[in-house]
Amino acid sequence: MLAAGVGMTAIPNTEDERGSARTAIETAASQALEGAGGAEGALVFVTPGSSIPVEEIVDVVGGVLGTDALAGATSHGVIGAGQEIEGQPSLSILALRGLECMPFLLPDLRADGVNFGEDIAGILGGQPGPGDLIVLLPDANDFDPEAVLPGIRTELDPARVVGAGSAAPGLGSALQWGGRQVESGALAGLILRAPGPVTIGVTQSCRPVTPLLTVTRAQGHWLLELDGRPALDVYREVARAPLAEDLRHAAAFLLAAIPRDERDPLRPGGYLARNVAGFDEEHRALAIPEILKPGQHIALATREPEGAREDLKEMLAGAVGAQARLGMLFDCCARGASLFGMPGLEAAYLENALGQTPAVGMFGAFELGPIGSRDGAGLGQGAAATELLTYTGVLALLEA
Repeated sequence: MLAAGVGMTAIPNTEDERGSARTAIETAASQALEGAGGAEGALVFVTPGSSIPVEEIVDVVGGVLGTDALAGATSHGVIGAGQEIEGQPSLSILALRGLECMPFLLPDLRADGVNFGEDIAGILGGQPGPGDLIVLLPDANDFDPEAVLPGIRTELDPARVVGAGSAAPGLGSALQWGGRQVESGALAGLILRAPGPVTIGVTQSCRPVTPLLTVTRAQGHWLLELDGRPALDVYREVARAPLAEDLRHAAAFLLAAIPRDERDPLRPGGYLARNVAGFDEEHRALAIPEILKPGQHIALATREPEGAREDLKEMLAGAVGAQARLGMLFDCCARGASLFGMPGLEAAYLENALGQTPAVGMFGAFELGPIGSRDGAGLGQGAAATELLTYTGVLALLEA
């Protein structure tokens, strides 16, 4: 029978607290082990910076759990047991029992990432199915979605794929691990062959504030005209004063929404949110990370906490009817306290929706999940293309 347990702790970060730090790690691992009634595998998320190196943390957790089937990565923060910890060393653990757990660590993400879909399919060792959940934790600094994701989609469909970009803000290289091997510049992951259905939900922080706009002139990443007007003029008009005069500040709030759902392109879960990456005052143009061609569409969207909160509530409402045995949330580092103005809001909503269902998560540099199909909004079991997401929360639930 599928079972899971959660361990969660802040980790003391001074050298004279090293003993206390190790005790905190052991206690969190013991809590996860007890909750699951054993451990055949585990997800382990670490916000680095404590007096104990990440490699030692992973080893201590594996020792307490009694398994090498670990997968995880460093992150901006961790989520678990109704709490969020950001900006300080911390640890969250999801111990797993009663399902097949296959951790992996693929090095040289920058050089070999184009082949990783085929590599993961080989590790899976059979035809992927809709009951397979694959968690991907790539080093955010070395991840090229245009190189990696096509192979993931081709080789792993119809398995469900979620994850987040591993980071170590202000602390050097991000780290990833599979088993007890810890690397940087790698892709860590965990294949879970679940006995029951897998459901995925995506919640977004942004709301479109324009209708669809047609790209009428573009050059590479630069949008030159929207609906026949200079793109920067359109952007300034939507931003309005005083943001229209401070484009750098405006870019933190007014983003690009790129449709992925042809039937209802501006619904929640129907579009990608992307930063405006640059402005050209002389040519009245703006740049985004995606390359769009004339005839394609775009909208402008605002990032704001009230809409994000309502979207989160709507997505989680679908979780009430799911017979989930465990959950995992991959959240954007631009959400959490920085968006909602208080720590722990998303974790509290998650706990309220799932009740006693064990769930953990991490704040990543980006998220991986489905977008553009009907299951991108709320919760669903249908397949959808795996995309690099920003400003989102991706929830995965496994049923018994």
